[in-house]
Amino acid sequence: MSISAPPPIEEMKRILSLSDLDIDFSDLDNHFKNLTRLAAKIAGTDISLINIIDSYTQWTVSDYGLSIQQIPREDSVCQYTITTTDFFEVKDLSKDERFKDKFYVKDEPKLRYYFGVPLTTQDGHNIGALCVLDKAGKKISPEKVELLKLIASEIVERLHTIKLIEELRQKLKEAKQERNRIAHDIRGPLSGIISLSQIIHEIGNAANVSEILEMVSLIQKGSDSLLELAEEILGANQKKPGLNKFTLTSFKEILMKLFVHQA
Repeated sequence: MSISAPPPIEEMKRILSLSDLDIDFSDLDNHFKNLTRLAAKIAGTDISLINIIDSYTQWTVSDYGLSIQQIPREDSVCQYTITTTDFFEVKDLSKDERFKDKFYVKDEPKLRYYFGVPLTTQDGHNIGALCVLDKAGKKISPEKVELLKLIASEIVERLHTIKLIEELRQKLKEAKQERNRIAHDIRGPLSGIISLSQIIHEIGNAANVSEILEMVSLIQKGSDSLLELAEEILGANQKKPGLNKFTLTSFKEILMKLFVHQA
């Protein structure tokens, strides 16, 4: 007979809090393996696990002394730990009606002792547990309990840091894509302006007024495109009064003064 713990109060909010972390369960061991090992050494146990619990599954994101990836939530001991605010301890799993028939108790590794501390997020929801286990009975002193709680707090802090780093990476990726888009948008009209300016310089006196004015008109269109892009980047509030008038009109007048008489 399978016995399951009652779900924590506000289970839906707990799941949403876990979802908000956007955890990749397969890529966390390197972030926590030292803490997992430290927890086992502090408790004096052979095994230590960091478990995350969603609606149906317990995911082991870091392990020491026992290689395991996932088990059904209903088979886990940590499902009881996430319903507590302090810690959950079982002196002998083989004598507890809730766990005596579980595969990890009846078969290898034939676990007997369990001690778990909830992983509590910043908004007060238990998304999993740091647990230590052994094949023999153990006694963990109050001082060691406090140390295990500190490790659990550090685990949660690292989870939030990992999320923040991933968000920053995404923003950097988006910024790079935007930079490439802007560079592409600038390159076209700027190349046109440079090419037309070179043509005007090269033909000099051989050009007539209409040819020069046509080229100036094309330069003006290219300048307009660049200015529109600049305004998009800087924002409407940062536009300087008279910028369009000064840049386009003055540029056109200067070119006409330079070439109209020769043409």
